[in-house]
Formats: sequence, structure tokens, C-alpha cells
Amino acid sequence: MNTIGEGKPWHFSHFTKTDGYANMPLDNVWLRAPYLHNGSVPTLRALLFPDQRPSVFYAGYNVYDYTNLGYVSSGSEAAAQGFRFDTALPGNGNGGHMYGTQLSVQDRDALLEYMKTL
Repeated sequence: MNTIGEGKPWHFSHFTKTDGYANMPLDNVWLRAPYLHNGSVPTLRALLFPDQRPSVFYAGYNVYDYTNLGYVSSGSEAAAQGFRFDTALPGNGNGGHMYGTQLSVQDRDALLEYMKTL
């Protein structure tokens, strides 16, 4: 983490390793799919709309889905170039993390549009 921004006046310089979890910075979060600590949610839309979280998807395909804010994770090309991620396997669960999911559909859609500007 201390190497982020090297050579810039704002670089990380006081990061201290602990026994806890250190998440990645959230700048350009729309481009950092898949989401959650275990990569179990392929798009920000699926994160905000839990009923749209797929139980199986393909990660590693590098075609961006600008509508849903993540990488294309289904279809024959994603299957051919990505690897199968099954949320039913131990450690791959995609439940929980419901912050923001209680917003109205319009507010969640607006939030996704806002995220595209970050």
C-alpha cells in the first residue's frame, strides 16, 4: 500500500500492516470488478441489486460492461476466456453486504450513474 502514488505529493506513506483486512482504494471503483473481498459479485449493479447476483459467472474476461459496471461475466466468450466462479463453493458466497440495497430503484440507478464519474 505504501507504493501507491510513489513520486506524487499525495502518495501513501503511513500505511501500517496489521493483522486486519486492508481493502483497496475506492478511486475508479467502477473499474475494479469483481466485487466483495472474495470477488463473488461481478458488477456494481449486482452488488446494489442482490436479486441479480449470479450464483455462477465467469471472471477474467476483459470486456467491460459499462451498463452494469463490471466485466462481462456470462455468455460463450466469457466462458471460453474466463474461469468459472461458483458462489456455492466454500469461501465463494456472495450474500450479505446489503448497504445501499434498501435505496429505491431510481436512487440505486442514479448511484450507479454517479459511480461512472469517479
